[in-house]
Amino acid sequence: MQDSITTKVKYLIEMGCGEVPHSGGTLMQHLVGVHDILVANGAPRHVCDAGLFHSIYGTTSFQHKTIEDRENIKELIGSKAERLVYEFSTLPRPRTYHIGELVDSKLREELTLLNGANQMEMNRRPAEEMKLEEAYDGLWSYNSGRRA
Repeated sequence: MQDSITTKVKYLIEMGCGEVPHSGGTLMQHLVGVHDILVANGAPRHVCDAGLFHSIYGTTSFQHKTIEDRENIKELIGSKAERLVYEFSTLPRPRTYHIGELVDSKLREELTLLNGANQMEMNRRPAEEMKLEEAYDGLWSYNSGRRA
């Protein structure tokens, strides 16, 4: 496991995370944001490292896979953090429900921290406002069956 946060961030940049759109910004912004929330809340280091890499394998809702080489990620962030990254990537929606169903209490606790930071980070970014036409697409041409 490599200790330097700089090394980990450089790796993510080299993998193109700064170019991939995610939740109103880039994947890189999202990953760093999740990591920073976990650090600010005193999460264990391996959970913070998992936050920095949590969606690089893709998720059930974020289909982009930055990498699939689990061994390489284990070397970079350690096996405990990589397991969280992998488990997070396989969780179906709604994540909170499925995390709550896990038998392993430590895994459940750590995934709860990770999922909470993930949600907090995405909620920080204002969603792009829809145009009127997008919000009401098809409504203007709706015909209830009445004669004109």
